[in-house]
Amino acid sequence: MNGIWQQWTNHYKSLGIEPSRISKDGIIHPDHFNTTDKLLFVLKETNDFAGGSLSELLQDGPIYQMWHTAARWAAGILNDFPEYGQINNYETLTTALHQIAVINLKKATGGAYADMSVVEAYAHQDKDLLLEQIRTIDPDIILACGTFEPLIWLLDLPVKGDNPYERPVKSKIFDTLVIPWRHPGRVNNKTTYAELKDIFENAGIRSVPNKG
Repeated sequence: MNGIWQQWTNHYKSLGIEPSRISKDGIIHPDHFNTTDKLLFVLKETNDFAGGSLSELLQDGPIYQMWHTAARWAAGILNDFPEYGQINNYETLTTALHQIAVINLKKATGGAYADMSVVEAYAHQDKDLLLEQIRTIDPDIILACGTFEPLIWLLDLPVKGDNPYERPVKSKIFDTLVIPWRHPGRVNNKTTYAELKDIFENAGIRSVPNKG
């Protein structure tokens, strides 16, 4: 991944963005990444915590509300959605978060609210690098956390024009199932956990599907 980050650094420097604002992402904890059931969350951008990397930010487990929420979703997906009370503890959430990968479509840190027109512009400019990063992670499932629309063109998703959010779809580029979903910020955790469980059950997905 070092070559990719150098390309992003060079690209962002050409736009007048300081390298310190680049937030590195990907596999959260390489030693604990679930290589059997590879799960990738695609988010918009990282809030401005002075750059660095998500691995460093989350090395001791989830912080801030949104990362606790993301960890609950990961724990559900990776464990066939047990009862909410069984996964809603810090040890389980930390384990789940360290088993997944997370990428942002925009690698330059942003503010409290992401401007999707800006995020999409970055994603379009960085399309080849994003595809290379996703190819390296090789996920079985992608959870599109408020990013399904740009993933339609980025991953060449076969969607219905009148209802693109109707169901999970397989990418035409990767052998990967993409789940349309919401961003983990400001949610009712118990409700969204149940809603995500319903999506998996209605689609007949009892666990992360192995390829092949």
